[in-house]
Amino acid sequence: MPFYTKKPIPIEARQLTCENAQELSDWSKSDIVRRADGSISGMMVWTLEGTMTGCVGDYLIKGIRGEFYFCHKNIFEETYEEVDSK
Repeated sequence: MPFYTKKPIPIEARQLTCENAQELSDWSKSDIVRRADGSISGMMVWTLEGTMTGCVGDYLIKGIRGEFYFCHKNIFEETYEEVDSK
């Protein structure tokens, strides 16, 4: 069976925090998810495959076609590294 590697395509991504949730909501046109006490627990984005919920600490990624999706912090940090913007 053949093996593949991801092409080195720069993507925009930001980690979701309680402090930047509104900024990311505006960026991705997504809904903030709040607990009963009003605190932020995550965000819901509409992806190409349907609705996806990300939690505080996850990374919100803007894909190469302008789509948004979440990636868990540990997977993101193992898969991506920061580069200079072009």
